[in-house]
Amino acid sequence: MMNRKDYNPSFAVVYLDSPSIQFLNLNFRIELWEEFVNRLSLVFPKIPVHINLDSNLSKKLGSTSLGNRLTIHEDISKEYEFLLKLGKLLPESQFKDPDWDEVCFLYFTGISPLLDADLTEKAWERHKNFFSQYSYSENLPPGLTPTIITREFLTSLPDTLSTDIHSFFLKNINQYDVDIFYKAPDLRQLRLDFRLASIRSLTLIQGLLQVGESLNYDNLLSKLKEKPELFRSAPSYLEWEIYKGCELKCTFCPREFADLSNDGSFVSLEEVKNTITKLNTELTSPITISLSGNGEPLLHPEFKNVVLEILKLNLLNELIVETALYTNTDSLLTVIGTLDPSLKEKICIIANVTSLKPDVYKSLYGKSELEKVLSTIDKLSQILPNKSLHVQMIKMKEVEEEIDPYFTHFEKKGINIILQKYNTFANKLPERRVSDLTPIHRDFCWHLVRDLSLSVDGTISICKQTQTEIVGNLYKESLTDIWRKGLDFFKHSFNGEHGKIPAPCLHCDEWYTFNA
Repeated sequence: MMNRKDYNPSFAVVYLDSPSIQFLNLNFRIELWEEFVNRLSLVFPKIPVHINLDSNLSKKLGSTSLGNRLTIHEDISKEYEFLLKLGKLLPESQFKDPDWDEVCFLYFTGISPLLDADLTEKAWERHKNFFSQYSYSENLPPGLTPTIITREFLTSLPDTLSTDIHSFFLKNINQYDVDIFYKAPDLRQLRLDFRLASIRSLTLIQGLLQVGESLNYDNLLSKLKEKPELFRSAPSYLEWEIYKGCELKCTFCPREFADLSNDGSFVSLEEVKNTITKLNTELTSPITISLSGNGEPLLHPEFKNVVLEILKLNLLNELIVETALYTNTDSLLTVIGTLDPSLKEKICIIANVTSLKPDVYKSLYGKSELEKVLSTIDKLSQILPNKSLHVQMIKMKEVEEEIDPYFTHFEKKGINIILQKYNTFANKLPERRVSDLTPIHRDFCWHLVRDLSLSVDGTISICKQTQTEIVGNLYKESLTDIWRKGLDFFKHSFNGEHGKIPAPCLHCDEWYTFNA
């Protein structure tokens, strides 16, 4: 009699979404594809691998040694369609048990050169031992182990699916026999991704492969601490103060304690053009730019042209305009009205309106501008894609009772809401927090990993909490040099040496905020 645990997955499936295919076309590294397939073969020798590719990537792969080891399915962009097609290729059950169908496949959502053979084998043994219908890991970074999907799960799916497979599973997890493979340490806070889908992941993967056989999941964190530049490879968020100054006097604004001697200064259009040219030359990863800082961006005399120049940035992920929306709104409405739909998708307007009560608004902002602000929000909602418009409420004691009616008001209009935590700027502003998010244990700071805070004069500070501690000037130095200067501060943060950083890290509660 055949042992009920004596079977293997029928094949492996690699699904690539459109951004991944685009990235792989631009960054084709056959040696990394081979590394992935070879590691998979260590656990399951000669296992068939099915993958969806476009015709261009298919040609590139067909001319390599992997061309005969993979079964390529061209021009299938939808995950659900791809998996249903492969479900029809699954063989009959070996055991013919009416209560249990062992037939399954390994599922990857990207090329995974750091696939861990040892962890994959352990995950597979658990899947068989527990007769699972769906097996996955919650805490391991994507690309280290596969998800294991059975025919039983696949046949339970509805005729149409509006989400990805895993999202559907999570919403209906109680309907299935599930194994969740947990492996210490839990590194979810690192947001690691070991799939070939971005320059950031490519840099990380190539750097860790050079570590060689001494690398395993148990010592992954220590290896990253030895080479923190692999983890902190490039900025992804630039907070750019294009105008210094504001006509409001907000009680929650860092202008309450900032040096206002250069109020009214702004970045010249020529300097904006030079900066975008520099970023186009030096950036290697997508970046989000937020027009904010200690000023109202709409007060910039050439706001429209500034926006148009920034939108020329090749690797721009998103342009955020964070504004109190009380002045010069015609310039904002005009520039949005002239944009092509594709560029509108790249803009995000965050309207800072913390109260819907006129008296409370005046006490917080120093002026009675609420009616004008709400009117402009309605106008923006008519010309922007839904995802491109947000209202922001700062969660503090003065408006705590307004939270529910605030959400009701804007949800009825279909406008997105951000409930922003109150920032004391390391105790420089009075205590108004509704909840204390000060971390019990201070891990590394994400803002030191990904962010740049650029003032109107071109200076880059260590972080927005301490704008007097300068690491360089982007208008005079290269982005590469400035980014390199910040590495030592991140090293201290990564090693828990927060007191060595010339910033108020030990008094900061912005630990859990994450920009991009």
